[in-house]
Amino acid sequence: MRRAIWVLLIIGLITPLTWAQGRPLTIRYHGWSFFLVTTPDGLRIAMDPYGNIGYPFPEVEADVVTVSHEHSDHNNVELVKGSPRVYRGVPPGTADWNRVYERFGNTRVFVVAAFHDDVQGTSPRGLNAVFVVESDGVRIAHLGDIGQSALTDGQLRALGTIDVLMIPVGAGPFTVTVPQANNLVAQIQPKVVIPIHYKTPVRQPPTWPGLDERPFLEGKSNGRRQGHTLVVSKDRLPATTQIVVMDHQQP
Repeated sequence: MRRAIWVLLIIGLITPLTWAQGRPLTIRYHGWSFFLVTTPDGLRIAMDPYGNIGYPFPEVEADVVTVSHEHSDHNNVELVKGSPRVYRGVPPGTADWNRVYERFGNTRVFVVAAFHDDVQGTSPRGLNAVFVVESDGVRIAHLGDIGQSALTDGQLRALGTIDVLMIPVGAGPFTVTVPQANNLVAQIQPKVVIPIHYKTPVRQPPTWPGLDERPFLEGKSNGRRQGHTLVVSKDRLPATTQIVVMDHQQP
């Protein structure tokens, strides 16, 4: 397993692509941990589509689908229409990560190995894959159901400079706690933080033990609420970290 981690971490150290700066990416939030990222060249990347957890099933078509881990609230690839290429960070029934490194024109998609728990993946929660999407100078990291209270130096090097961070903030017995999420943000130092995987009125069952987004926002003055779509470009990123709480409601 250690050798597998090293191989995956090396991926992130490869020299970045050459970009035309300033072209916008569109990030569409569908709730929970599910996003559709559309690059300036029109590549559509669906990330962690959810199963039947209370959110409505949107009409989504994509060219690529990424799955951080094989839990039903993250791996409903059948929801995504078209004929997308599917990349699973943790192959079903295995104790290892997939070696994902793909280029699509000016976009690359790769995996950084991580854990779903804080004990090196030795609990039943096991492994988690962080998917990174880099296009036209903007680097997005989707942390999936990360359970680590801190990233290693190797993981931070593999991630590189993250502009947009999608991070679970709902705690519960499944991912990081709120203080741990704060620590990860401090380590990664992204320009934009998008909270994911938190309780909302439509999250079923109602007894799901996690938190809503408010504890993560408490005491912070750098947060704002946004509709379901966010447009970002390298030359228009904020100078300091901003938290953007996106609306899961369908238009």
